[in-house]
Amino acid sequence: MRLALASVLAACCAACGWHAGVGVPEGARSVGVEAAKREGSVLERGLEPLLTDALSEAVEDWVDLPLVAPDQADLVVRAEVLEYRRRGGVRATGNRLLESAVFVRARAELFDRRRGALSGEPVQAQEWSGYSLDDPLNEDAARDRALRHVAVSLVLDLFEPPAAAPTPPAAR
Repeated sequence: MRLALASVLAACCAACGWHAGVGVPEGARSVGVEAAKREGSVLERGLEPLLTDALSEAVEDWVDLPLVAPDQADLVVRAEVLEYRRRGGVRATGNRLLESAVFVRARAELFDRRRGALSGEPVQAQEWSGYSLDDPLNEDAARDRALRHVAVSLVLDLFEPPAAAPTPPAAR
């Protein structure tokens, strides 16, 4: 029964043109991730290597190309941390802070080394990630969650498959 249901679902997905994965510019055989940079007004240090690692993981998870050193790659992801901040949050009676959040905003572009030009437009992503103050490590975990979300969003936007051409209406 499960096999029959799985077969029907697979046939339906194939019939509607759905597919998993992201688009890759034609002829590209590898992708690299450059070390991320930090916009000058971002005072929080140490975000660049964390964003670089998160982008590398996102590329490995979502892009069907081998991840290589940027100087050897056909396509290179270049990123920059644009903003990092903390917000107040939830307070208890007596004005004691119980929960807070961090905000991460970053920009990325996909550079095609074969052509010496950008492949598409630069993209941006941002994320708030909340945490409770009962454990000092919660802020680090929230920061890492936000960076992971931003990295995946950037990679999916950079490698978004080209939109299919509209199908002309059938003649009557």
